Amino acid sequence: MTELNGQTDTLRYLDADHVEHPSGTFAGHMLCSQDDEQLGAITGMLVEPATRRVRYFVVERSGLLKNRRYLFPADSSPVLWAEDRKLCVFANADDLERFDARQVERFSEDDAVTAIFANPAA
Repeated sequence: MTELNGQTDTLRYLDADHVEHPSGTFAGHMLCSQDDEQLGAITGMLVEPATRRVRYFVVERSGLLKNRRYLFPADSSPVLWAEDRKLCVFANADDLERFDARQVERFSEDDAVTAIFANPAA
């Protein structure tokens, strides 16, 4: 996971059912490519509390023996299709990086305080 090197101290994992958009939460949404290929179910996000920004989507894909989790950068201009429960991005399955949840702490009450009192996101 080369993209997370050096960022694990500032990123926090937040479950998809705690991240809201205008039509609800991201729980049950699929991350899809621009060609409508399902890349995986959105299970959470990596957020940076101090800047109040989502940095990565965490998706789960079915494997041969077990499900695996992957990361996709959130700065890819995603398009939300709330009625279809999809988030479409300009990517394909090769753009996903394996994710080890043990490398990132879960979002805490302290992180919520940081987000509330930090300078507004630019």
